[in-house]
Amino acid sequence: MMRAVLHDEPWDLRMKDTIFLLGVLMLLTACPVEAWSSSAKGMAAFEDVCARADEYDCYVNHKYGYALAWPKRHLRPLGESDAGDGQVFAAPDGRAELRCWGSFGIAAQQTIPEAMTQAMAEPGRKVTYKHAGGDFFVLSGYVEDRIFYRRSVLAHGVLATFELTYDAPLKELFDPLIRDISAGFIIDPAFGLHGVHDE
Repeated sequence: MMRAVLHDEPWDLRMKDTIFLLGVLMLLTACPVEAWSSSAKGMAAFEDVCARADEYDCYVNHKYGYALAWPKRHLRPLGESDAGDGQVFAAPDGRAELRCWGSFGIAAQQTIPEAMTQAMAEPGRKVTYKHAGGDFFVLSGYVEDRIFYRRSVLAHGVLATFELTYDAPLKELFDPLIRDISAGFIIDPAFGLHGVHDE
């Protein structure tokens, strides 16, 4: 959301805001929406999940340009990390946790098979399901006595990941939510347009 421009602000500050907005408009005009979004289908799925405001809230990471729908009836946000790469959402009783993070650079230069192999090698994990596509991978299984589900997506030079872990007795509660959380997880450069959101 843009901040309001006050008339008592210095002229050069108002001019900078105007020039920035004109630049954004020129970029959006020059590049069709399809070129900016991961896919029209992916964005529609994300919007459908986030529209269910009684069940989900949506976290947007402006640094890496990804967004995640999280189940607000079951989890609470603990705040964005100091590095600005993601956030943790936890159940009040500590029996479930959803983490999301992103990266540029070396990690984002990995291929999906390399990133998947690295994730599978993390200590203490027993992977019982794995699947990879051209721009994503999914892992599921057990970490200690908890169930985990991890999805990583590679797009626009960003590798973004979410991981949901929960106590095994909560399987019936959280398994159906995974579909919505996955649909509500998207990378899109529009989310990373610095200066348009509230600081």
